[in-house]
Amino acid sequence: MLSLLRVILASSVLVVRLVSLDVSSAIDRLVAALPGQVQTEGIPAPFNTRFDAANGYVPAAMVYVSSAEDIITALEICYDEGAPVALRSSSGHSYIGQSTVNGGIVINFMELKGFEVSSEDGRYIAKLGSGLKLLEVYSRLARHDPPLGFAGSSRPTVGIAGLTSGGGYGFSSSKYGVAADRIVAAEVVVYNREEDKFELVTATGYNEHSDLLFAVRGGMGGNYGALVSLSYDAFPVTNVVVLTGQDSDSNPSIQAQMIEAFQEFMHSDAVGPEFYGTARLLGKGGVKYSAQCICDATGDCTTCHAKLDAMQAAVGLANAKRVEQDFGKAMWFWADCTADSFMDLYPSEGLVNISDSELEEAMNKCWDFNTNLISSPFKAKSLYFSSGMRLEELTSLTEASAESVCASPVDCTIFIDFYGHAMSEEPEDCDQVAGKCTSFDHRSSGWLVQMITAWGKDEEAPTDKLQWLQNIYDSVFPGSLGTAYQNYIDSDLAVGREWVGQYFPNEDTYPRLQQAKCRYNAIDMFNFEAVDLMTIDIDDSICGVEMTSTTAGTTSVSPSGCEEADRKCSESYPGSYCMTYKVPPVCWGSNELCSCSPGSTTQPATGENCHEEDLRCATLKVGSYCKYWNDPSYCWGTTEPCSCD
Repeated sequence: MLSLLRVILASSVLVVRLVSLDVSSAIDRLVAALPGQVQTEGIPAPFNTRFDAANGYVPAAMVYVSSAEDIITALEICYDEGAPVALRSSSGHSYIGQSTVNGGIVINFMELKGFEVSSEDGRYIAKLGSGLKLLEVYSRLARHDPPLGFAGSSRPTVGIAGLTSGGGYGFSSSKYGVAADRIVAAEVVVYNREEDKFELVTATGYNEHSDLLFAVRGGMGGNYGALVSLSYDAFPVTNVVVLTGQDSDSNPSIQAQMIEAFQEFMHSDAVGPEFYGTARLLGKGGVKYSAQCICDATGDCTTCHAKLDAMQAAVGLANAKRVEQDFGKAMWFWADCTADSFMDLYPSEGLVNISDSELEEAMNKCWDFNTNLISSPFKAKSLYFSSGMRLEELTSLTEASAESVCASPVDCTIFIDFYGHAMSEEPEDCDQVAGKCTSFDHRSSGWLVQMITAWGKDEEAPTDKLQWLQNIYDSVFPGSLGTAYQNYIDSDLAVGREWVGQYFPNEDTYPRLQQAKCRYNAIDMFNFEAVDLMTIDIDDSICGVEMTSTTAGTTSVSPSGCEEADRKCSESYPGSYCMTYKVPPVCWGSNELCSCSPGSTTQPATGENCHEEDLRCATLKVGSYCKYWNDPSYCWGTTEPCSCD
């Protein structure tokens, strides 16, 4: 049965309830409140068609919002009616189907296309609507005077809201960091648990909602609220030189040696932050190299050509295409939408000298081309590696890409993406009293390996391809850093929330994300059965408030006795209280130390026979306890099974 635990705050009490399966009343109210904005037939499938109607994902309705007020209206109705909600920023690129919900309501942000650039203290701050796709951002920034850039990925249909919520990186990130690093503000519709209402707040690194901006900058989407806009510190751009080339050798051992040479070059002193490169292993055993070098401020690319010469020599890449062009056109090149890359869809007069309608027409052609070319069911896994991957690991990858199951470049793809320079540097553009500024923890120089398998739209998930994916992952995992990229979210890590340690290896990050969710989405609004174990986990013990549960026959109430500690906490931070389950206890929101009188320490909710299991869990991780209401039960913060029978 489709169910969703909702945590509702009323008079400081959280109540967990089941979501209604019948959303017809919610749809009727949405149609009345937002006329012309609700679609119930022919709802578009997400980009990953593994989660389309043919595979059992049939939303009851899609709501197209165009303002924060629309979002608030839609959320109020869905919340009141107990309708499950999924958020979709544009095309729905989530690897696990977070942008659709079977039998529920999808809120689509594709109409939130606000775009404005302001100059602040010599910086160019671009305020970007959360429904914008990457190609729109690249193109509109290129039309600015001076032309500006955004450090994001190469897929033109990806929405910026989802991208930045998981970090986001691309061919300019060596110099300008991951996309989340340059986010300076966000407008977000959140749930105000004190006043029991949805509201729009603006989060910056220095205001009272800095904890929310921390969460938005890499902490995974669909957890804290509905993004309305992001303010990005855009950078002036110049010319770039791009390079693509495929090696001619089909021997996996020689291919691995070439990749090893490529990796050594990329992490050598010969390469600076203006240079980025990636190797892509294609089905049938091919390896394609891609690189981009940002030219100097005057647009002179002499140094870049010399570095690309050195790269080709180091790798032994004899035949490669090299194109010198402006930054904006290069983003179309990586989208496969120029004559030099794949399909000639780039405006013949350039991006600057055409009208808005002509630009829109050109972008639509590029999006349609990409969707028709690569939109299909797929599954992926990822791992981070240090700067020096071992030859045996590289050989495992090249041999895997040549296996019979990988009959074409579409069947199997392995990306080996450079990671370093600005990507490894944590920003310091916030009030750091609570800790670091972003929730993106992957700051070690090295490589990110993504393994993907795809199949036809009308096929069932082929077991041989899924087994190939698992086998190659298992074979290289021991040599990895044991961490993974949250934008390539992997539901195989759901049990025991194994993903927590892989996506957020910094021990302080995940607890901070939990507290942000407690403050801004205590009702767990965007959680539903299909993604339940892949969302930031909150409950009464984590949020530090009373909770009455209507599931599993349990009721727990936090003890009183901390009134004085709570009062002192709230004096320095309105609405704060003493989180006595933390070690050491600290005030919520300020992290100031606090203490309650002996015997009044808050304990997590437990079953009647959980005392011994809670103690055992606590020996594995400080503050842990048996989450006996989960199926399967496990110790909080670990993957260790537990039982209260």
